[in-house]
Amino acid sequence: MPVLQFNDQQFPLQAGTTRVGAGGDADIPLPADPELGIQAIIDRSGAGPMTIRRAAATASVKVNGVTLGAEPTPLMHGDKVEIGGLEMRFADDAKGGATQFVSAQDIATLAGARRAGAARPTAASGGRLVSLVDGKEYTIAATGLVFGRDASCDVVVAQHEVSRRHAEIGRDDRGYVVRDLSANGVFVNGERVRGSHRLARSDVVRVGSEEFRFYADVLAAGPTPAVSHAASPPVPRASADREPDAARLAMMSAPTPLAQRAYEDPRPTLASLELLNEGPTKGTKFSLRSVLVHIGRGGHNDVRLNDESVSETHAKMQRRDDGWYVIDMGSTNGTYVAGTRISSERRLDGTPDVRFGGMKMRFTAAGAAVVDSADVKGTRAIASVERPRRPAAAPATAAPGPLSPSGGRVSVLTWIVVAVVIAAGAFWMMQVRT
Repeated sequence: MPVLQFNDQQFPLQAGTTRVGAGGDADIPLPADPELGIQAIIDRSGAGPMTIRRAAATASVKVNGVTLGAEPTPLMHGDKVEIGGLEMRFADDAKGGATQFVSAQDIATLAGARRAGAARPTAASGGRLVSLVDGKEYTIAATGLVFGRDASCDVVVAQHEVSRRHAEIGRDDRGYVVRDLSANGVFVNGERVRGSHRLARSDVVRVGSEEFRFYADVLAAGPTPAVSHAASPPVPRASADREPDAARLAMMSAPTPLAQRAYEDPRPTLASLELLNEGPTKGTKFSLRSVLVHIGRGGHNDVRLNDESVSETHAKMQRRDDGWYVIDMGSTNGTYVAGTRISSERRLDGTPDVRFGGMKMRFTAAGAAVVDSADVKGTRAIASVERPRRPAAAPATAAPGPLSPSGGRVSVLTWIVVAVVIAAGAFWMMQVRT
């Protein structure tokens, strides 16, 4: 049964209408000022999706960090709901239990369930994505939004199965389109995108194992000009979703930012950070191309680490005249250099291991040789300086004598014995002759 979770409490959502707010008229009472009144209405009727809407124009209701407008929004398993400043979560037992037994690649099949009913088209304005992991919101700019593993992307998903530039979302005069640039695919509502796909409001986009909910301004219904019926022939159903010929020709003649080649940062790499944690992301490298780099989980950082142990703004790295420094920005789980937590800042000498919360990385400045941490322990990383030795004075010796067959000097006693032997031999020869 679907429930609304608030702290340790679970409020079942029965069929029909459920009123959420403060006061005696609320089906789900919130610990707030009774004068706040009913803030949100949750509808569960028929086979369609469960929806939530504001009870009044002045009510404050958010879903995944996005403030609701006048129209209702469907609820899906795992959505974060904020009503009257109080945060809660929508959960569906049927989906919540099943997700424990599937791989990360199949999560979108459950959490990104197909929409019941027709897709709601959007205008080409107000485009944004909300992460279903941490609730962070990403605005789709006029130049588009890029997903990928590379640190230069707008939304970084640091996973091995994600391409460096994985997918792009751009807008045209008919709304927003997601284009697949990857090897492993991008999924919308659990189905793999074949080339490109036009997004509808509340679609779930999956890149790797990360999921994002798409929002945009609802397309306003307006009268259709009569001249369009007279001048345009009926469009066959099989080609209703195709781009008009004029639009396709325009895209081929004047490439849009989404059709252009991948952006390559022309700045030289000053240093790099390499992930050392075991798992599919091990070995992922982040190039540091600026003398000041911010690191954290938030989308505003230069190096974005999508891990709960990393703070929104965790640390920064700065290159100064005497080398690189890492500065902790008051993070919750701390910044460590070579296993030691730093209180403010620390200079990075050599290629030390740096840890941001639970994310361990190796820092390497440009041109520095990588030293395996297993070979660097204690003071072994410090190069020893050998002082030149003064040659020892040679001892005073007698004049060198003849060398023995073994290469040593012949002693005086040996020469005396030889002389005696020679003399004895000569004396014996003289006696024999006489």
